[in-house]
Amino acid sequence: MRDLVIVGAGITGAAVFRASARAGLSVCLLDRGRAGGATTAVTSGLFHGGLRYLPYDVATSYAMCLEISRLLAASPGLLKRQVFLWPVYRHHRLGMGLVESLMECYDRFADLRSSPGHFRLSASRTIDCVPAIERSGLIGSLSFDEWRVDVCGLVQGLLAQGRAAGGEVLEGRRVVAFVARDGRIMAARARGLEGRDAEFHARVFVNAAGPWAEEVAVLAGSKAVKLSLRRGVHLVIPHEPPRCGLIFPEPSGRYIGLYPREGEFWVGPTDDPQEGSPDQLAVTPSEAQRLRRSLGTILPGYPAASGRTVAGLRPIFRQFMVPGMLSRDYRIIDHSREGIGNLLSAVGGKLTSHRPMAEDILAAVLPKLEKPAPPPLAVSGGGLASRLLATHNRFASAALSAAMLAYHAMRHAVSRPSALRGDEGFRQAYPDLAEAPSLDQGPHREVPGFEPGADPGAKPGA
Repeated sequence: MRDLVIVGAGITGAAVFRASARAGLSVCLLDRGRAGGATTAVTSGLFHGGLRYLPYDVATSYAMCLEISRLLAASPGLLKRQVFLWPVYRHHRLGMGLVESLMECYDRFADLRSSPGHFRLSASRTIDCVPAIERSGLIGSLSFDEWRVDVCGLVQGLLAQGRAAGGEVLEGRRVVAFVARDGRIMAARARGLEGRDAEFHARVFVNAAGPWAEEVAVLAGSKAVKLSLRRGVHLVIPHEPPRCGLIFPEPSGRYIGLYPREGEFWVGPTDDPQEGSPDQLAVTPSEAQRLRRSLGTILPGYPAASGRTVAGLRPIFRQFMVPGMLSRDYRIIDHSREGIGNLLSAVGGKLTSHRPMAEDILAAVLPKLEKPAPPPLAVSGGGLASRLLATHNRFASAALSAAMLAYHAMRHAVSRPSALRGDEGFRQAYPDLAEAPSLDQGPHREVPGFEPGADPGAKPGA
């Protein structure tokens, strides 16, 4: 009998598989399709520090930055730096001051991300970096950087390391039932592509099925897993990408991103509720059109119509929060309180948090096998954010986020921006971007009367 069966071979399941196999457990990983081929395959591919969550959940942002620090130390060749620009236009609801205040908050964790921090770029420098950008009304931009990864390569690497440690991976095996006796699961019954069932016996089971985690838990007789599925659609443009990623608003005002990849770039994602089963996921015409319109507002000459769309589901644990403030943190549910003593479910989480999530799951698995759990990871640095992370107090984290933003906004209002954070600082931090001839193959739009370095929306003589 195996020690462990894991259901779901996305990034979470693959990370748990590697950690368990390396810990000496006999482990089998089952996936209904291709490992890493569902939600994980359609992520933006970023190991980011949680800039999007910083306004309401600084503790999660700190945790993500801390994990980036660990990954850079442990696997320096895994991640590749990606510079982003946040262009600001006269008609945008977020002006330069407010966006820069957010960046100043993010700079508090810059050392963890091995980042030089943000820079404030003029309109002319912004155009130098992205010649195809919409120029009308452009005031300038704020730069920051994140880390990107080959997601499929990462998943396959985790699986290869787990196999090398003795683990087994079986694809095309959909779990259709659990065999239980006396409050314990004895086996997972999985159906292969040919329609035949097989039983996989183990002492402990981990449900890491992502969007299907609630359905898998129900098969085991559990009602504890409650998900709010959010549909994320990207528009994929098969065109040489700009050298810098972009952050910009879609027509509704919600901010999305442009993510460069090899020979293409992704635009999105959307964030809409998914009703019904994850198997019913489909991109609607309105979603695709919305992304095409959004791209047209920032890179008006790019062939948006040639792009395809891809969709995935975010398996967020159910919360009584407005959609824009849903926590992207993860939870590990021990089903012992429901009388199922050897089942754990992992829900939520992000690509960036796959390793600490796997370590926490393994720490919950080992006592069920009567093996000692490893000591918890030390959380150091980060000040109050690290203490909030340890307590998982979301309301306190939101309060700290608001206080940090208010402080930097007031500070920004009464002091001049540092010259070290301007065009020259950007040139020194990223000489290839600032000085090299543009590799951007997109259309170059001329705007009559535009003077580099001036506000394109300003009146003559203003």
